[in-house]
This record gives sequence, structure tokens and C-alpha cells, in this order.
Amino acid sequence: MQVVETIVISAAPDEVWKVGGDTANVAEWIPALENSHQRGDLRYATFANGGGEATERIVEHSDSQRSYTYEYVTGPLPLTFYTSTFTVNGHPDGTEVVWSAEFASTSPESEPGLADAISDIYRSALVELASQVVGNSTAN
Repeated sequence: MQVVETIVISAAPDEVWKVGGDTANVAEWIPALENSHQRGDLRYATFANGGGEATERIVEHSDSQRSYTYEYVTGPLPLTFYTSTFTVNGHPDGTEVVWSAEFASTSPESEPGLADAISDIYRSALVELASQVVGNSTAN
């Protein structure tokens, strides 16, 4: 199953990447996470409200392309695989962020519900990312 969420942010791509491309500190702008940190290529995230802990592997990271890809290693979701890419692109109105995921569940009938949940997480995170970046750029 595939999920894609996008947002256009009225800020420069490098400003958006400065926040969104910091793979260790994603909990600062993803409301579904209480905290996150990274050791080497492994990122550890704790979901809010007792949602459990997840481990993800950063498999690609390119500052020049403003993009990174990560895979789900372990966590509370019933997944057989999950690969996600976060990309920051230039846009006539500032920046377009594209966050996509491809995944399969251990229980295929649960995939539509998981897709909805992942979309909700991505959408709320992108709105928060935009709020932080635009708020910071107007404060400077």
C-alpha cells in the first residue's frame, strides 16, 4: 500500500530542510511523537500517549538533494515492511515537501486503516513543520 502527503510552505527550501532533514530530532515537529534520537543510522522514536517505541533505519540521506529514506525496523505497528521518503523541493511559492511511504501489513485487511493513520500522522506533522519554519523565518 502507498501513502503520499505533500504541503507547500512559504519558506526557502534550505530553511525547511534545516528542520525537516534533521533525522534525529523529528519529534520536534511530528506531534505523534514524544521524543526521538539517533545513533548511527538507527533512529529511535517514542509515540505519544503510550503508543510504544519504534526503531527506524536511515538508509539514504542527501543534503544536496534534500531527501532521506528510512525503513521501519521494529515497533508497535503490524508491518512486514515499511519504507518512507521525505523530500524537500523548490516550488514557485517557496517549498514543496513530499512525504511518501510504501508498506505492507502482517494483516492485509488492516492496510486501509493503517494508510489512514499514516496519512493523518504525515499531514499533522507537515502542518506543524510549516508552522515552525514560517514562524522562525518571520521571527528573524
